[in-house]
Amino acid sequence: MLLINPKISDYSQNKRINALINISFPTSIGVLAGYLMASGIEHVNIIDEQVTPLNDNLLFETIYALRKPRVIGLSVLTLNSGRAYELAEKVKMLDPKSKIVFGGIHPTVVPEEVLFRKGVDVVVRGEGEETVKELIALILNGKDFRHILGISYNNNGSPVHNPSRPLIENLDDIPPFPYHLFEKHLDKYPNFSGVFGSRGCPYGCTFCSARSISGRKYRFHSVDRVISECSTLINKYRQKSVFLMDDNISVNKKHFIELCDAIISEGLYKKAFFHGSMRGDNATDEILDKAAEANFRIIYYGLETSSERLMKVINKGETVREVIEAIERAAGKGIAVGTTIIFGLPTETRRDRWGAMKLVKSLPLSSVRFNTLAPYPGTPVYNMLAPEGKILIKGNWENFGVQYMWESDDIPYVPEGNDRIELIFDTMWANLSYYLSFSGLKLLFTQSVAGGNVIKLSSKWYLSIGEILKMGRAFFYLAFRFINVTARMLWNRVKRIFKKKI
Repeated sequence: MLLINPKISDYSQNKRINALINISFPTSIGVLAGYLMASGIEHVNIIDEQVTPLNDNLLFETIYALRKPRVIGLSVLTLNSGRAYELAEKVKMLDPKSKIVFGGIHPTVVPEEVLFRKGVDVVVRGEGEETVKELIALILNGKDFRHILGISYNNNGSPVHNPSRPLIENLDDIPPFPYHLFEKHLDKYPNFSGVFGSRGCPYGCTFCSARSISGRKYRFHSVDRVISECSTLINKYRQKSVFLMDDNISVNKKHFIELCDAIISEGLYKKAFFHGSMRGDNATDEILDKAAEANFRIIYYGLETSSERLMKVINKGETVREVIEAIERAAGKGIAVGTTIIFGLPTETRRDRWGAMKLVKSLPLSSVRFNTLAPYPGTPVYNMLAPEGKILIKGNWENFGVQYMWESDDIPYVPEGNDRIELIFDTMWANLSYYLSFSGLKLLFTQSVAGGNVIKLSSKWYLSIGEILKMGRAFFYLAFRFINVTARMLWNRVKRIFKKKI
């Protein structure tokens, strides 16, 4: 069997910018590969197109090297769906009898879109480990698979959606992550040292699609299991940092404190530092004190906006004040803090955006990223806006990157009463004014402290001609794009002034 993590479409991000952005660790195909191998399925191969692009020759060699019956699984997000469709069609041309299985968030929320694309045989919805294990066993033994839970398939032109499969209750039933499958590309993954300690999110943020896969029930691995994987990364692979990749590492206060105590008692805090995401409303002094003691050097909060009104619009379930206080508490304990801001939220005004920029400058932050809203399918905000025709979908969702404004004006959503070019300008200006400030420049020169998981530069990039040229090419592209947007925004203002006078 072959598991593929397709690359993001070339249309979604400029190559010069992409050269500066770190690739993400493909945990989905890793977890699934480990689960299948532990269940006795042999010859599970993985390809991550971020590090091994599948040109036609390599795809041909890879497919024909597989044993029959050939089963190819693709882990699909909204942004890489176009590339996944392209690969599925090519594989079917090479071997019409192969079975092509799509899984991940995008196929889960839009299974009918996926099933009507050329080459796709089956969609696995939701958590896929048990479903894929059962599916593969039946296919390899030449048996009918159409009865199993958690799949959708095409039956003579009509989509069939079987009942959903229950979520995995005990996450420790999932085998340890097979880091050895990725170790040959160790130097290419800044988040190779990532550990998932939980699944599920009990909160209801309208812009988040994570619950489509893992649900709202919060489930977590045992402390022993998380410590075991951290130890593997630190002691075997000599990682100097460990990223806890959970949506929120402190949902369960007791569990998080026990985890920190174990990190301390095992001596791991002396060998590496840790980082992860929290919410402001559960980042208490007790939790942050324990995190600092366990050598958590970076905490990420989703501030999202400076407007209490917009916090309610996106159903964040916490207040701006709570997040501000959490940021200040963490910084006061010597923990670096990163955050994200979303521009283009429903009912947002330009005053809201400039208020967010002003707030960010007043906070003790180590890194900030300003994104435009990407109303991903399956999210409440998509379900609210799509029926009203307010979402622009370009090609195979290629414009749904949260930094797509650097590539094109065709961002997927602009709130009513806002000007598209002004929204793009504001987002660009917010990012540029931060990263060209003292704090932002410090970030670029101290990758090991904060921001190193976003920007792909060596720790002393400024001593390398190649790295300087790479940075220069990206900078000139960004500058040209920003000047272009600025000029058009100003020209639009001039036209509006003359129109009023006439």
